[in-house]
Amino acid sequence: MGRDRLAIVTYSVALTIMVGWLLRVGQSILLPVLVGVIAVYVLVTAAEAMTKVPGLRRLGRGWCRLLVLAIFVAAVLFLGGIVATSAAAITAAMPGYVANLDLLQQNLMDVLGLDEAPSIAEYTERVMDTVDLTALMPAVLSTVSGSGSVIIAAVLYAAFILADLDALPDKVRRAFQDTSQAEHTLEIVRKINQRIGDYLAAKTLVNIILGIVSYGILWLLGIEHAGFWALVIALLNYIPYIGSVIAVAFPVTMSLVQFASLAHTGITLAALIIPQSIVGYYLEPTYLGKSVNLSPFTVLLALAVWTTLWGLTGAVLAVPLTAMVAIILAEFDGTRFISVMLSDDGEL
Repeated sequence: MGRDRLAIVTYSVALTIMVGWLLRVGQSILLPVLVGVIAVYVLVTAAEAMTKVPGLRRLGRGWCRLLVLAIFVAAVLFLGGIVATSAAAITAAMPGYVANLDLLQQNLMDVLGLDEAPSIAEYTERVMDTVDLTALMPAVLSTVSGSGSVIIAAVLYAAFILADLDALPDKVRRAFQDTSQAEHTLEIVRKINQRIGDYLAAKTLVNIILGIVSYGILWLLGIEHAGFWALVIALLNYIPYIGSVIAVAFPVTMSLVQFASLAHTGITLAALIIPQSIVGYYLEPTYLGKSVNLSPFTVLLALAVWTTLWGLTGAVLAVPLTAMVAIILAEFDGTRFISVMLSDDGEL
């Protein structure tokens, strides 16, 4: 008995290492597919909601999905344009921001009665001399182009998945000779669809609201490129726990370099924390609830694992991917206990 358990543990560890290695090596293939699948969950949920609208009900499910896909592609192109324009504008304004930081530093030195310190420009020049731009720029360009390639491939995968979605149940029934096994597989898929679809739809709605509110705050405070920073806040809020903290840090830093005022920066920080708190303590618990049924420790562990494997994209996909794994593990007697340990309340 002891040898059998040791063998099971050994095989499990070996299988886990192998799967992790395959996920890492196959990132270029698997990542666009999974992003496309996750996008389909959001699109299908939105299309189903659209079919309940009296004026759009007559279009039918297929046309509603096509309309939602077109809106999704248009939104991606629009947001991509905002990112490109804002990035170019921020780069062009960088010398002015450095001068503002020099002014802020000099004011602080005057208040503290200290001698003159090296300027921010001098620090920047030293850093630029140290960093090999010939090696850095290709890496940056590769990252940007790689992200764009993933998004384009994901949109194509999502379009073809949507086109083949209605035929999937019949294909599954034909693939399994055992009718009960086919229905059991379809039930697992339906359970995954319901949990992940509800979670992503609610999370997307909450993030859109957060982005709009953040844009209003940044616009009122006079922060440059308010639309870009609001988009960053909305997207990073998909990352559990730490995403909102990182998202707020960017526009707060922008306030500092733009106005060279600690008071304005403090107001910006306080104003952005208010909607983040409302989202974290009210909207998400109310609308998301326990839709994915993962414990906080599981979420943090999943965040660390998927971020290590696939970087920022892995951090965004950590919760839905882990929820999928937990649902599948719960369907087998040998792995059900793992799903119970991953869950928040032990109920599957």
